[in-house]
Order: sequence, then C-alpha cells, then structure tokens
Amino acid sequence: MNHTETIRQWPEYAALTRARKKIMWPLSIITIAAYFVLILAIAFNPHSLGNPVGNGVTSIGIMLGLGIILLCFVVTGIYVYYANRVLEPLNKAILKKAEELK
Repeated sequence: MNHTETIRQWPEYAALTRARKKIMWPLSIITIAAYFVLILAIAFNPHSLGNPVGNGVTSIGIMLGLGIILLCFVVTGIYVYYANRVLEPLNKAILKKAEELK
C-alpha cells in the first residue's frame, strides 16, 4: 500500500473531505444561483432592469450587478473564515501525520 492510499484511510482525511464538501456545495450553489437569476432577468425581463432606482440615474440592473459582486466578496469571506478555522487545522494534522510516515 502506498502513502496516498494510507492517507486516504485516515479519519483526519475523511474529516477534511467532509468539511470541504460541507462548505463547497452551499457556497457554490448560492453563487451560481445568483448569476443565473441575473442572467434570466436580463433574458426575460430586460426592460425592468433599465428602470432607475428612486429618482437617480442608476438603474436596477447596475444595482443587481453590484449586488452579485458584493455577494461574491461575502462568499469568499465566508470561505476564507471557514478554511482558516476548520480546513487548515485538519490539513496541518494530516501533514504532521504524513511526515511521521516517512
């Protein structure tokens, strides 16, 4: 049995893969859904996106586009926070244990 197969059987590795999937899927779905909603709004209701917000010159479409950008910043921040708190300690434990394997 090689080192890769040995590492894949460790409980720390299983915890790391579960933790990655736990955060990856929800954040990916949120991001993709937001993009698709914006694209579908552009495709099926483009005239409403040109309406100004309040009495200003900024349109609803511009605000939604900025909202997508801000959402991506928030999603990235959530991932970084989670990675620092959960994923990195698991990764370090695996690396430490793997070095002992040598």
